[in-house]
Amino acid sequence: MIAVRPRTDRAARPRLPRPRRPGPLGLAVGGVVLGALVLRLWSIRHGMPWAFNYDEEHHFVPRAVQMLGGSLDPGYFENPPALTYLLFAVFKLRFHAGFPFGSSGFARAFRNDPEAAFVTARAVVALIGTLVAWLVWRAGRRFYDARVGLLAAALVACAFLPVFYSHQALNDVVTLAPLTVGLVGCLLVYERGRPLDYALAGGAIGVATATKYTAGAMLVTLAAAALLRLRDRRDALPALARGTALAAACCLAGFLALNPYALADLSTFKAQLHGQSETAGGLAKLGQDDVPGWLYYLWTLTWGFGWVPLLAAVGGTAAALRSDWRRALLLVSFPAVLFVYMGAQARFFARWLLPAYPALAILAAYGMVRLVDSAPLRRRARPALLLAAAAVALVAQGLVSSVRVDSVLARADTRTLAREWMRRNVPAGAGLVAEPLFPDGFWTRGGRRAPDRYRLFPIEPPFQGYEKKLTPALVDRYRAQGYCWVVTGSYQRDRGMKAGLPGARAYYARLAAESSVAARFSPWYADRDPVEFNFDWSFDYYPRAYARPGPLIEVRRLTDCG
Repeated sequence: MIAVRPRTDRAARPRLPRPRRPGPLGLAVGGVVLGALVLRLWSIRHGMPWAFNYDEEHHFVPRAVQMLGGSLDPGYFENPPALTYLLFAVFKLRFHAGFPFGSSGFARAFRNDPEAAFVTARAVVALIGTLVAWLVWRAGRRFYDARVGLLAAALVACAFLPVFYSHQALNDVVTLAPLTVGLVGCLLVYERGRPLDYALAGGAIGVATATKYTAGAMLVTLAAAALLRLRDRRDALPALARGTALAAACCLAGFLALNPYALADLSTFKAQLHGQSETAGGLAKLGQDDVPGWLYYLWTLTWGFGWVPLLAAVGGTAAALRSDWRRALLLVSFPAVLFVYMGAQARFFARWLLPAYPALAILAAYGMVRLVDSAPLRRRARPALLLAAAAVALVAQGLVSSVRVDSVLARADTRTLAREWMRRNVPAGAGLVAEPLFPDGFWTRGGRRAPDRYRLFPIEPPFQGYEKKLTPALVDRYRAQGYCWVVTGSYQRDRGMKAGLPGARAYYARLAAESSVAARFSPWYADRDPVEFNFDWSFDYYPRAYARPGPLIEVRRLTDCG
């Protein structure tokens, strides 16, 4: 009997699909995303165990922790709560806190040491900021081509403001993710007009608005996409009405899904929004630059976005309008409306224009690609080199600034240095006047819930109006009540001086005349001039003069004070 051997020839073997190797484009996109992640995670623990940014300390993280103890009502609507709910879910899973885990230990630990919560929240924002770079790559490719998408993603990955605010547990960068999806959704509405396209655009805009209210201005882009379909006779009026109604319903559903108590607690919602507007026009304007908001935002684009990207965006807009004005209108409409609206407000901060950055990045990338394509034929023989040169030109300013400021954030804050010096040199129980530039629990003996190490002079809120309450007579009150140590910061002093408040000028002049400087902690290099107070550069450390984060701190000892 002859044994039959199984066939082992190559033809009889099952052919398995070979794994596809990423091509040069895939590797480039992966490198951009990885670089974005590195820039955002670098110095993610800056300032810890303290959150020195007032908004970061009070707005989203503590509200999410509070929800772990029971009600999902944030009780706070000055900022929409989408990020708060996201952090609530992350904290629940990360720390096994609350239902269904049954442990409330995390909330108690947060009150004593919130570092773990803040670092986790910052990591979430950093990951979303990295996702934004990938989404911009997809959006740029969908609007134009892969080259535009790659350059736009690289720009968003390295631009200073998107990188800096990916280090903070705030909603500014988080908003860019649904906004970029909504931008692509508006393009699909114009190109295809399917019900799914309307639902995607409306839902994404609703989610973005539940993350930051000003994102609702993207509805202008959605309306433009629908009207362009009607103008080009791609849709009849009834079909347009049905699509618009679907988009509006999905927008409202997306907003209420992540901000349900805006409807359930409508009176509080309206009152707090009104209060936020009143604050914007009142005390918080002290120290604001005396220029029109539109000029201020144009200035912020030169460093937050970059000079070359800004010029490229202007050129890209002109080229896009000539090539296909309808597609260009979808990119230009939202940044234009946001710029006009924000510039008309009483206050202005560079990060408030961040929602416009994805569209501006695509326009800048398109401008650079058109410049590459217009190069002489002999230079176009090496397109990869030209594209690499365009990428370097777009990202250089932002990359250098982001790396430098990341290294600044890695160093100890001046407030931390002042606290350590005080603990070594000022006896416990001494009377201390500390200006409102320190986080809650900063002067305790140990944990944040411990008793205060010093006898602190009471300063009543609102702290935005602290400088308006200053008078020279306060120095007499300090002496009479035994508050012999005074800690001042350049945030308050320079803000009062810039606002031209006579009481603040007289107060700081008398304090300087009747006290001696026991210790000074400067954030600037010794050979650089101090940075003038500005609501952006004083807090994001963009100027090259900064060696470490924080304000200029002076610890003063009053003379003739027992």
